[in-house]
Amino acid sequence: MKIAKKVLLTVLLLVILITGASSIVITRENEYSLIRQFGRIERVVSSAGISFKIPFIQSVDTLPKQILLYDLSPSDVITSDKKTMICDSYILWRITDPQKFAQTLNFSISNAESRLDAIVYNSTKNVISSTTQEDVISGRNGELSSAIIANIGDSLDQYGIELLSFETKELDLPNDNKAAVYERMISE
Repeated sequence: MKIAKKVLLTVLLLVILITGASSIVITRENEYSLIRQFGRIERVVSSAGISFKIPFIQSVDTLPKQILLYDLSPSDVITSDKKTMICDSYILWRITDPQKFAQTLNFSISNAESRLDAIVYNSTKNVISSTTQEDVISGRNGELSSAIIANIGDSLDQYGIELLSFETKELDLPNDNKAAVYERMISE
């Protein structure tokens, strides 16, 4: 009898301990915790610390709160004077509305990066296509970045994302055009 009571007490204590541990949510300084119940977001915890959830019914997903870097792949863009250039750039962005982000992009940073890639590429292409090659080359003091960010506008608000910065790493001629330009410079 005593052994059965001890085993029952141990099992009961273990169940209470597991239930208590699964109800604790720890949110770090650099993340959002989204508490979901049956797939629907019940609440968003944005401040660091410990909070609680209903064990076995609610689940927790986390999203980064810090500034994120996305390196865009180099792409060809054509200026208004029909000259091809290669633009290699990166962006800094962050999640501003975690609930909207989770609903529209399914909690996925890679989904967000693919949307950012398409939006920033189109904006870059539009801005550079309305500018001459000479203006693009001389506009490296921030005018090009400002124009691209202004062209994007608030289109990222629908995803709960904010674009903080667009920076160009390299803005150059394609390799096959470089030789022709250098030859022309030498002949002049």
